[in-house]
Amino acid sequence: MDRYMIVIPAKNRAFNMKCDDGDSMKLETLQKLVGGPIEPVPALLSAEWAREKNVDGILLLVNEEGLMNERPLTNQRASEMTAAELVGPAVVAAKRGDELIGFAKPVVETICAEWL
Repeated sequence: MDRYMIVIPAKNRAFNMKCDDGDSMKLETLQKLVGGPIEPVPALLSAEWAREKNVDGILLLVNEEGLMNERPLTNQRASEMTAAELVGPAVVAAKRGDELIGFAKPVVETICAEWL
C-alpha cells in the first residue's frame, strides 16, 4: 500500500507527498521539507484518525530550530492542529512505536478536508 504524509507550508496550500522509503520518508527528505533538524510535536488529532490499530498517535514534524531562528512566518494551519505556535513548514505523520509512518490515501484526504 502506498503511504503519504501531509506537508503544510507556512504560506501555501497543504499537499500530500508519497513516502519515499516504504511506509515512511527518509530523514533527509523530512529535514529538507521542514528546512532543518526535525522535532516531533503531538497533534490534537487522536490516533483513531489514522484508521489503523497499530498507530500510537499523530505528530507534526517541524524544524526544531524554527523559533530560535525567529522564522518570520507563523504556520496558522499547523498551529491549529497542535497546542503550540508553530513557525515554518510542518509535516503530518503517524507514530507507530518508534517509527514515523505515512497514511493511506483516503486518510490524508480526510485529514486535509477536515483540518486544512
